[in-house]
Amino acid sequence: MRDSVDVTTLLEKYTLNFLTSLLENKKQKKVLSKGKILEMARLFCIIEIVSKNLKDNMHSTLRQIFYTNPQLFISQKVSNVTIGKLTKIVKIPRELLNIYNSPKGIIRGNVFLREKNSSPWVDCMSIFETRGHLICPFGVSDIKISPDVKYVLIVEKETIFFRLLQSDFISNYGPCIMITARGFPDLNTRQLLYEIRRCNAGLKIFCLTDYDAYDVDDVSIDNLCWLNLFPPEEGLQKKVLKDIDISKLTLRDIRMLDNFCETVKSSSKFRASEIIAWTEYANHMKTSGVKYEVDAIQDIEEHLSRRIGELL
Repeated sequence: MRDSVDVTTLLEKYTLNFLTSLLENKKQKKVLSKGKILEMARLFCIIEIVSKNLKDNMHSTLRQIFYTNPQLFISQKVSNVTIGKLTKIVKIPRELLNIYNSPKGIIRGNVFLREKNSSPWVDCMSIFETRGHLICPFGVSDIKISPDVKYVLIVEKETIFFRLLQSDFISNYGPCIMITARGFPDLNTRQLLYEIRRCNAGLKIFCLTDYDAYDVDDVSIDNLCWLNLFPPEEGLQKKVLKDIDISKLTLRDIRMLDNFCETVKSSSKFRASEIIAWTEYANHMKTSGVKYEVDAIQDIEEHLSRRIGELL
């Protein structure tokens, strides 16, 4: 991995080469187009931000960079494209230029985080952030997990996450750490999960998703326990699901399940027991031929707590 000095040297070298080429163009009486001038202005604006970030050990999100000069960039898409051009020029990923995605995931629970770009500890059970704390896009430098935390619960859907918070799930059925990736987990959320795992390797990590092919594929992460609260037929029998909540698997769903099984079997990161468990989940879903959204489950808090208790 290159350090900040190497990156700064590359940026300075590129700037020097560009200025030299401008002088040569002037001698040859070549005129730059307005579009080219704008493109170069945007690029050097990004270079200035990156240089300052590296010098001061600071970080910026893609959104923050756009707002440094919205008149120049016009839209975030334009600033993102410019950042992409710079990474190709210096042949370094943007994370090493201290540029990150905007925060997406949310965390709430009995854990303290020390985030990069920030010195104080963040209390993830703060009374000032009752709807959770946005996961820092720059990563965490340290983490303290309360010794009485029983497990980590990843919730795919933001609506279910807030529903559990509203019912005071953490206090009533924890203590635990709850995280929502608001869909497919981004890099920041995965990095935080890695840090939690590194801090406490014995902590169980559960994942609550819809009962469908997309979400089986989403949670195919090592050492993760997928919470299958109810197979469709059991949910109907116990009247926690209704007929209207169930829909048929499509051909695309079935193909995804087949591909998922092949991926799990051929992957070296899964243990034999995990391969068997994941394959059974996928095959059972195929056999049932149906899917449902977890939002449909009535009294989900109680069923969720019971299922987690069985697996702890």
